[in-house]
Amino acid sequence: MNTIIPSAKDSKEVNDTIYKVIGACMEVHKAIGPGFPAAFYQKGMEVEMKEKELPFEPDKVLQVKYKDVVVGEYTIDFLVAGSVVLEVRANRDEMGDLDIQNVLRSLTLSGAPMGLLVNFGNLKIQYKRILPSRAMRGETQPPRLDRPLRPMGYREGGRTRESNPIL
Repeated sequence: MNTIIPSAKDSKEVNDTIYKVIGACMEVHKAIGPGFPAAFYQKGMEVEMKEKELPFEPDKVLQVKYKDVVVGEYTIDFLVAGSVVLEVRANRDEMGDLDIQNVLRSLTLSGAPMGLLVNFGNLKIQYKRILPSRAMRGETQPPRLDRPLRPMGYREGGRTRESNPIL
């Protein structure tokens, strides 16, 4: 798995790409409207991203590996500019945790630094930017330097929310 950790310049480029993709999504939703199958919106997104000159790969196939053995393939809706995973939905319901998990899985498989989950199924378009956690990117948590370190064995006095004293 190749994880891409964007630099500040790359991060700006990814944010610019996301901004353009969201604009394209709004144009498609304004023209087509809610209530159609997701395939209609995917075709509309292809047309709109070509007009905006955004490089993209539709129906990108990613390999799923277990212990370095390919066990299957997973298809994402779009890989935009090699750095943004775009997943299109047409649900009348809110975007759920499973949808977000699918995008996170896609980020892991593709190595893209950011994902965008878009729901065209309601009167107002819904979208979420999704970033992988530091652990998923292979980064370690930097130490917090905004508070002083406490000596070993130090305990704070006080009470819990239930008014029980801390012993």
